[in-house]
Parts: sequence; structure tokens; C-alpha cells
Amino acid sequence: MNSFNSVFQSELAAFNFVAGWALERNVKIKVFSDSKSSIEVIRSPKIKSNFVLSVKDNPYNAKNLVSIFWVKAHTGNPGNELADHFAKIASSCGADIVYNCSLFLCNKSLQGRVCN
Repeated sequence: MNSFNSVFQSELAAFNFVAGWALERNVKIKVFSDSKSSIEVIRSPKIKSNFVLSVKDNPYNAKNLVSIFWVKAHTGNPGNELADHFAKIASSCGADIVYNCSLFLCNKSLQGRVCN
């Protein structure tokens, strides 16, 4: 993504990336997002935007592997606060951010805190 991309576009690109990752590994994952609009557009069958259409393939193909859940924003949820932190960094400089953590460790560290 570039620094001129919107937060909405970045969130959709993230859904696309995560779904592609799950498809490549054939692994079930849960995605928690505070963006109702992104979740709604991913689930909507009536899309006219070329950008949205371009990022819907992976989420559609991964519908049995990827579950998307809405979480309330700015409530102190550790997983959501961490995601917001990295999103702000990425949007301000347009750089790729890699959060190095094994799937097991990420799941273990956020387990119980994300859903509470």
C-alpha cells in the first residue's frame, strides 16, 4: 500500500492478504476487525468498486477457512490496540510492517484477551 491509500483500502487489502495466507496453508483462522464497513463490503454480493472486487477473491475462496468478527474500537482490547498501532505506522510512512511472531505465540499471547 502507499501513503495515499485510505484506511478502508488498507483494511480490505489486509483481509485479502490474510485470506490468501490461510488458503496457501489450508488453515482456519479468525480475523477480528473494528471496521464494520470493511466487513460489510467483504460480505456484500453487490460491489461496483474495481478495488473492492480485486480484493474479494481470496476472502471468497477462503470462506470456509476465514471467519471475520467485528470488535468494538477503542475499548482497550489488546489485540485491537496493537493492530491500530501498526496500522497508524504503516499509513504514515507507506511501509510494510512485519510483526514477527509465530502463529502459536501470537495466538497464545492474545488468547482470552481478544474475545473479552
